[in-house]
Amino acid sequence: MLELKRVKGMGRLWLFIVVCACGMLSYARAPWNYYLNKPDDWFKSDKGKQILENILTWQDDNGVWPKNEDTDIMAFTADRKELRGTFDNEATTGEMRMLARGYTVLGDERYKTAFLKGLDLILKAQYPNGGWPQYYPLRKGYYTRITFNDQCMVRLMNMMDEVAKSDTYSFVDAKRRADAKAAFDKGVDCVLKCQIRVNGKLKVWCAQHDEVDFSPRPARSYELASLSGGESAGILRLLMSLDNPSPQVVQAIQAGVAWYKQSEIHGLAIRWVDGKLTAVPDPNGKPLWGRFCEIETDRAFFCDRDGIPKYDYNLIDQERSTGYAWYGRWGDDVYKDYEKWQRRWGHLLVSPGAKVLMIIGDSTVCEYPESDRRAGWGQFIQGYFTDDVKVLNHAKSGRSTKTFLNQGLWTKALATKPAWVLIQFGHNDSHDLSKPEATNAATDFADNLRKYIADSRAAGAEPILITPMYRRKFEANGTLEENLKPYAEAMKKVAVELKVPIVDLHTASGELYLKLGPEKTAELANAPEDRTHFNRKGAEMMAELVMQQLPGAVPSLKANLKKASDKSI
Repeated sequence: MLELKRVKGMGRLWLFIVVCACGMLSYARAPWNYYLNKPDDWFKSDKGKQILENILTWQDDNGVWPKNEDTDIMAFTADRKELRGTFDNEATTGEMRMLARGYTVLGDERYKTAFLKGLDLILKAQYPNGGWPQYYPLRKGYYTRITFNDQCMVRLMNMMDEVAKSDTYSFVDAKRRADAKAAFDKGVDCVLKCQIRVNGKLKVWCAQHDEVDFSPRPARSYELASLSGGESAGILRLLMSLDNPSPQVVQAIQAGVAWYKQSEIHGLAIRWVDGKLTAVPDPNGKPLWGRFCEIETDRAFFCDRDGIPKYDYNLIDQERSTGYAWYGRWGDDVYKDYEKWQRRWGHLLVSPGAKVLMIIGDSTVCEYPESDRRAGWGQFIQGYFTDDVKVLNHAKSGRSTKTFLNQGLWTKALATKPAWVLIQFGHNDSHDLSKPEATNAATDFADNLRKYIADSRAAGAEPILITPMYRRKFEANGTLEENLKPYAEAMKKVAVELKVPIVDLHTASGELYLKLGPEKTAELANAPEDRTHFNRKGAEMMAELVMQQLPGAVPSLKANLKKASDKSI
């Protein structure tokens, strides 16, 4: 990446260049997040106040701020007619967040007035179809397009969402907050309409779209209409942040992520060679994505200022190769957010005709990202079933039978309309009774289990209880600590009382741990001192123990088994 940075010193503006791996040149921008993370006392300081005062001077008469200017460092002192605000290149939203925080801390009405002026212009600038241009009042040229370039639309939508929901903006009147919510909702609708479809297949987005018919459009001579590997990442991440995504949003996300997977570029790196950024072979390099890709073929291309597409990065002039982000790692963030999104909204991805096997429980059961050393056994049982069964793991770390109910997690999980519900709790229920998650094994723990069972049956699902596995804590005489036994026994009594299938993971895990001994069981942990949670090896062992018993306990699942669970452990 080639980044152009502005550094103040000795009363002059110095310009210098820093080169990074992906060939992108950009202007330094004020570190708004750095400021916004400061405590209130910083905003009360002379430095904090001076930055707020500087910001005020840069707001143009329409209510917005210019791009590529250090609006935090120095006051604007030139002719105000020269000021031309925009939404492009991260302009305006950072300044507005600073003024909102400044007003909240200092109560200076000038900050509130300036913020509201900016907000009003953003609301006014939005097209009836939900899109935003780069400038308002409108400027002729590509500036009128619905602008995703440099995350313009995404930033404005995030700003509207914050104004509508965040307590930071409680000073904004109810009507404006309602208008902000409506603007955000219209923005989502516009995003969905702009997603490019080729031969009936949804792909991703262009950096700018027509403000009337939503078609992909070019901008500068080297910015042709294309599929954007850069801008589309921010759009997808925005869609993945939505609560209760509609079927249209789910479809858009699925299609967008699929495009990133099929458009990965492997075996390539961008490095300096003889004074020029050059694409060189790198068989061990991480995947890259093209900033501009052909709409029909998904093939990355590059342009000089003549607007002629080239398909070899090394054929473009040095001015353009070092002046633009032609390659990037944008898909990495898409994949990370998609992993989280799947865990949260996986029930929306069930194939037509498939039955849902739902899991509820705690940290010994739940799913973890690949980057986490921990693992839960619920991550590993999908592979035992055919595609006719979709495993949805709603287990959540730190929850007990009580908190899973009280926090609304059970209601959300049951809305997936499962055919079967696997229920394992006990580890957090067994905490000291002074803790909010704790329950008494014989009373409220058992009552909570009864509710899960009754609710499951009322929803048409078959509940299955799974007793909590032992903690891997050994007594001095070589036996296992029994603090979870009362919860396992209570679960067994409820199973008999209500005629519920049960998997006795407590007994099975205890037998396994005694067989392995203290040293070998430590190899199942995510950390040597952790005697509760598992690494991948330990979680897979627990999944195997569950699956050794589950088909016998629940005969209705046998027809959907893909592989036997007879591995000796």
